Amino acid sequence: MAFRRIGLHWNSNKVSGLPVAARVIEILREHPVEISLNRSLADALALDTYPDDLSRCDCIFVFGGDGTILGVLRTAIPNDIPVLGINLGRLGFLTETEVDEMESDIDRLMRGDYAIEERTMLAIEGYPQDEVFALNEIVIGREDPGMHVVTLEYEANGVIINRIAGDGLIIASATGSTAYSLSAGGPVIAPNLDCIVLTPICPHMLNARPVVLPAADSITVRIAGTMERARVAMDGLGALPLDRSNPSVTIIKSTRTAKFIRLHDRNYYDLLRLKLSEWTR
Repeated sequence: MAFRRIGLHWNSNKVSGLPVAARVIEILREHPVEISLNRSLADALALDTYPDDLSRCDCIFVFGGDGTILGVLRTAIPNDIPVLGINLGRLGFLTETEVDEMESDIDRLMRGDYAIEERTMLAIEGYPQDEVFALNEIVIGREDPGMHVVTLEYEANGVIINRIAGDGLIIASATGSTAYSLSAGGPVIAPNLDCIVLTPICPHMLNARPVVLPAADSITVRIAGTMERARVAMDGLGALPLDRSNPSVTIIKSTRTAKFIRLHDRNYYDLLRLKLSEWTR
């Protein structure tokens, strides 16, 4: 597929990425493509002549880390747009190119020497899947961090798995296994596996352990305490309430997938070892 319009999204909190984005614009000007910039990038570079509608692009370059990519998916998923992550963060599991590889990688992309990798996402039953979704995880947790523990009961396909009291429950995709779930004691799962992992957050019991299930399973989580309230967060970017009037939520595998442009044949385990070792530096 030849890209005719390329969008550039810059995380304004990553000031070091501004000259990188400026250089990418210079490179793209040498190719027969239209360029769109998100508003903060256009303002920072004083390039108001470029449209800021990334929803009409054939792909989106993202300057930032994984958190920035998760935010861009709110535009990419509804419009079926693949994403290329240029790593300005620390870990960057979802990013594809580093700053020192950028020029050669763009050249490869323009020559059509790339692949599209699709990642499984999670959705919430009863909500539009192009609006309410998560690539990494859906977290059911306390409505207010200062509140008492929340008691949750969760089941797969109508069969109860466990009832826990604690800070909450993480329902993570294979991609999200190296995010919040990992920090909470969940397993590392290769991203090409079609599964999900349920990871309790600080449970007040010894028998609450992470559980890995097929992605096709339907996971229902409900508030088990009579006076409790909780919140449902998708990739940390959106939230839905759980209370006595709406006590349960059902998580399913989304029919949509997140699409990432891949330019390198990287070994996942090499990447895992490299990225996780950065946490100890």
